[in-house]
Amino acid sequence: MTIFSTSGCTDPSEIAKEQDAKHEKQPQDQAAAPEQPAAMEMPQEEAAIENKNAGKKSILQRTTAVVVDAKKALKNPEIVIVDGKIKGVDPYSQAGSAYVSMASRVSTLGMQQAIKTYKVLNERFPTYDEYMKMMKENRIEFAQLPPYKMYGYNDETGNILVLQDNKKKAELYKDAGIPLD
Repeated sequence: MTIFSTSGCTDPSEIAKEQDAKHEKQPQDQAAAPEQPAAMEMPQEEAAIENKNAGKKSILQRTTAVVVDAKKALKNPEIVIVDGKIKGVDPYSQAGSAYVSMASRVSTLGMQQAIKTYKVLNERFPTYDEYMKMMKENRIEFAQLPPYKMYGYNDETGNILVLQDNKKKAELYKDAGIPLD
């Protein structure tokens, strides 16, 4: 039974510390399997979904600073430039495709502007090494792409591209049991 004191206000952080201390003092078998009221139990379907997705890593709200030299990467016949169009056969895959496409475009806008400014000042686009130096100095990162896609910089056109490794995509889809489009 908890008794509340009306003699003064208690700092919320102190209350949290006291509750944490009480929780740590519980015997290990109680702490490992705390009892939950029936209303708080997770439905079996939700638990199954949560367990299924526990090992998967989401790319949402993650960033990367990895950018490859597009000219070198495109020498590999398995690597192609992604057009950025929204694809999918159902609303969920279309929404996922739209998110990746738009996040990649939006995250590169600032760097694309810096490349244009560099061209105006130097009458040429930055080389790949100069581009990477600009990214590092300004701590620029782009939205994370699926594992079979990557950002590429083309120093002839000054464009930041999204490239796709079709071989890696096919392997990942095969491992997951997903048919390719």
